[in-house]
Amino acid sequence: MSEIQNKAVALAAQYEGDLAAQSSPQRSALFLKSALDLYYALGGDEETGLALASAHPVTPLRVDAAIANVLVEVAVASHINDIDMIQATYNRLDAELERSA
Repeated sequence: MSEIQNKAVALAAQYEGDLAAQSSPQRSALFLKSALDLYYALGGDEETGLALASAHPVTPLRVDAAIANVLVEVAVASHINDIDMIQATYNRLDAELERSA
């Protein structure tokens, strides 16, 4: 894993305990909350969000493909808002990990 991924996992483990005991379905609601936070921060509206959720295909992508799609969209949103997505992540991780040390 990369340094940033290791730090993110360490931060999540601080708040949630043993992550190995969790399953992917358990993480899906936490991910959706974060995705919706970004959706609304970018100006998304409830009507479109509900329409997208109800029209989503029944057959899901593989996890690796879905992660790649999310990261591409995060990169574009970061670019449009003139934010370095990696630096923004490090800023949060470093601040929270230092605060809890």
